[in-house]
Amino acid sequence: MTFPSTENYSYLKLSSKKILAGVKAVIFDFDGVFTDNRVSYLNGRQVKTRSYYDGQGVSLLRAIGIKVAIITGEKGISASLAKETVKIWNDLPSTKKNGSSQWPKVELFCGYYSKDKVTVASKWLNKLKIKPEECLVMGDDLVDLPLLKLANFKAVPISGEKTTRDLADFVSRRPGGSGAVRDLVNLILEVKGVDPYSLPLS
Repeated sequence: MTFPSTENYSYLKLSSKKILAGVKAVIFDFDGVFTDNRVSYLNGRQVKTRSYYDGQGVSLLRAIGIKVAIITGEKGISASLAKETVKIWNDLPSTKKNGSSQWPKVELFCGYYSKDKVTVASKWLNKLKIKPEECLVMGDDLVDLPLLKLANFKAVPISGEKTTRDLADFVSRRPGGSGAVRDLVNLILEVKGVDPYSLPLS
């Protein structure tokens, strides 16, 4: 099965472009989206890797005022990379800046699976007064299906399971942990007509 490249967005349906143009919040799973879904062990410690391309993508979303949340089933030591990553993002100068240019914090919810992800997401969106149809979700596996179905626009890394790819409005060119998030962000900026060169980087 082949997927369209994010370098050409013309395949998107007009209805999908309208949804993207109105997106106010993005919810991500973590493992399989920000990582390649593999775990290694070094001196008894779990080791996972992520891409700085994706981290920059999150910054670009925040720079245009889009709220970002990560909802993962991982907890404890398994959620260490997610916790560390979100802390780094929330410690950036643009997050701490006072005034209208302050970036919204990235929210992290750990230890939630399947339908529980929907409950957490709904509460978060309700707190922000954002409708589900104004939210985009990116996930990669069966446990993300209920959350993906909550959103009007569903995105999946090309490395995600076929069950999720078949449901997706957008499948990234790059795999999870290697730029999948950035592919999605590039698409959002393109549809919203935002020049990435005009945005602050941190």
